[in-house]
Amino acid sequence: MPVMSASAPFDAGTLRLPENLPPELLRQWQSAADDRERAQALTGMARFMRDSSMRAAQQLGEAALELAMQAGAPEEATLALVGLGFVAAHLNQPDRSQESVARATELIHEHGLSHLRSSVVNVRALTQMLIGDMNSARQDLQEALSTAQQEGDPGDIGNALVNLGWLANSAGDPGEALHQLNLLEEHIHTLSDADIIHDLNNYLHENRAAAYVLLARRARDRGRPEAAEQAARQGLMVLRAATASLRTHPSLTTEVLCHAHESALHLLLGNLSGAQQAADRAAAMNSDLDQQLYIEVPMCLAELHEAQGDPAAALADYHRALSIVRSQKRHRDTQVILRAMAALHERAGQYPQALQVLRDALQDTQDALERVNTAAQRHLSLAHDLQQARQDASSWQDRLRHAETQARQDPLTGLLNRRGLEEGLPALTGNGDALLAALFLDIDHFKRVNDRHSHAGGDRALQGVAQVLRAQLTRWPHALLARYGGEEFVLITPVTDAAQAHALAEACRRAVAAHDWTALLPGTNLTASVGYAVEPGERLPEALSQADEHLYRAKRAGRNRVYPPSD
Repeated sequence: MPVMSASAPFDAGTLRLPENLPPELLRQWQSAADDRERAQALTGMARFMRDSSMRAAQQLGEAALELAMQAGAPEEATLALVGLGFVAAHLNQPDRSQESVARATELIHEHGLSHLRSSVVNVRALTQMLIGDMNSARQDLQEALSTAQQEGDPGDIGNALVNLGWLANSAGDPGEALHQLNLLEEHIHTLSDADIIHDLNNYLHENRAAAYVLLARRARDRGRPEAAEQAARQGLMVLRAATASLRTHPSLTTEVLCHAHESALHLLLGNLSGAQQAADRAAAMNSDLDQQLYIEVPMCLAELHEAQGDPAAALADYHRALSIVRSQKRHRDTQVILRAMAALHERAGQYPQALQVLRDALQDTQDALERVNTAAQRHLSLAHDLQQARQDASSWQDRLRHAETQARQDPLTGLLNRRGLEEGLPALTGNGDALLAALFLDIDHFKRVNDRHSHAGGDRALQGVAQVLRAQLTRWPHALLARYGGEEFVLITPVTDAAQAHALAEACRRAVAAHDWTALLPGTNLTASVGYAVEPGERLPEALSQADEHLYRAKRAGRNRVYPPSD
């Protein structure tokens, strides 16, 4: 959703609602008397859509936030921000999730909304898990649980316990996961709200099944077949309870995960046909989800293919999953997949390949540590931005809008930043068959510019290149241009074919090389290397990955060139 200004209020009548909303949510929207009630209705719709389309949930949440701001309703704005933080965490947009959490925290402090604090801290924990900071996530979840208990909020208590169980499973500690889930079950028995009970029961059974998968694998790996069989059969019993719960309160994502767990459990029991049937159900249902969030489906397919004597197909499954999680910088899932790939190579006696995969895992861990440090700095920067917004704006609504604009824009060049790019992508990828070109452009020898002209000169170079690139896009009205980080820029636009993408890449390269830089950088000429790739919109992550690799090929080939070259 675009950022709205006070002079252009959000028009709820122009909002396109998803087609699969329940009648009661539509009635709530249609009967809303004002923007505050409309914001409440949209927040409910966003919560419902999380199960099938996180992107749709994000758009609805943005609209709910705008309506809440127009209505001067800080509690509704906070709830919308909590939902947006949750969705961003699951879409692996940690910066965006942190921004939502920071703004929600600001509103809680300003308007005395302490009863919402547990929800905000819970979302912050999800973001910590995303970037790989499991200790901070655990501390946040303990705080969320304590706060919810103080406030007496049964839903928040349940959510904190669910996520403590999920955290333990993610950390490979099924015993702790089952302990937290037992506490959750005791909590559920004290509740009277049927909707909360059904929601928590679904989470309870799915996470329990995941814990028994871990227990069975651990027992198998330790040479204890009887314990492995017992854990696997207990897991299948849990899944029978899950099936009954899902009939009462359907959840597509939970059902997909349960089928993946069922496949893994049947495989541990040596039941290949049962594992195949469950894996097929998981894969078929997963294809109906408008999101690529769960690795359990490709993982169960990979394990099944190896058990069927097809390690090549298993590796292909792992690589497909790895491509998704790496494009989304999901450290925890990347580590899980790489460990599984290394083990597969070892079992096949392919020790050099196993060693290389383990090296990749080590490099990913180092990258994740850098992201944790960057996130800490980002948190401090967000606090500073909100303080500055408080000084610059007269109302909390203006502060949120100001911070939102800042969050989408690179302050140095005025181009989109990564978040702004992410928010613009759904409009380009809506038609999955349409071709998109992804271009990465990197200023050559940028360190020399900084060394010769100082960092101020480097900043001028970045601003100048941004202007040069903007000038190339006058005939590309749908193009998205962003500063991706450092001296690297990314451009994404619809194209008719690869030749058109190459022509655009070459035009950008030539424009940088031909520009007169003497006024900005006396005695220095700038050039740039460009890598590009073209894929259908539904394969944009693969296009970005290919373009990034092609950029490095252009630089290795001598810089100031486009890769791949024209045919």
